Amino acid sequence: MSDIPLQTQPEAKKSIKGVVILTVLATLVAVFIFEKLLVLSPKSEYQARAKRSEALLAAQEQRSKAYQEYYEGVQEDHKRFQKLLSQQEQDSPRFQKILDTWERQQREYQTYLDSLKRPQ
Repeated sequence: MSDIPLQTQPEAKKSIKGVVILTVLATLVAVFIFEKLLVLSPKSEYQARAKRSEALLAAQEQRSKAYQEYYEGVQEDHKRFQKLLSQQEQDSPRFQKILDTWERQQREYQTYLDSLKRPQ
């Protein structure tokens, strides 16, 4: 530094001081930006998880609703089948009575036909 004149030494100190200040400021800005990026990254991951959870809950609600509708349909079918079964049970004796009458009439008619064949 002996080659540098006395007047330029304070200017060199100011220049070095300015570079140091700029370096410190640039470092602080870089740290601030990195912190914001780190804070934003989990936030977006959290939001993505929240959206996935909401979507899963909505899908589960739709499935539950569909299952409930299906279950109600099955119950209605069961009631309808029970009603048909009870009607068949009520109709069964009536049908049996009609069948018995028809069989009796057929026997009587066969007896009549057999009586027509004997005289010959």
